[in-house]
Amino acid sequence: MVLTGKIAIVTGGGGGFGEGIARAYAEQGAKVAVLDFNAEAAARVAREIGPNAIAVQADVGVRGDVYRAVADIISALGTPDILVNN
Repeated sequence: MVLTGKIAIVTGGGGGFGEGIARAYAEQGAKVAVLDFNAEAAARVAREIGPNAIAVQADVGVRGDVYRAVADIISALGTPDILVNN
């Protein structure tokens, strides 16, 4: 899998399967938005991945959080190509 030049949003990216997916996508060249309701967990994962990741705090059950998160991701990384709804 080659994801160079792709932008991915990974929900639940602050731990578990989401963290693993975020790391795997970044290793394959994607820029990754690590989205989680736990801001500290998202920040840890994004920091450990490095410059190709950003942390985004959002609760996917709250419409306003989702709209804000997507706007922030587009502003920081560009238009997403991939959504992992973990």
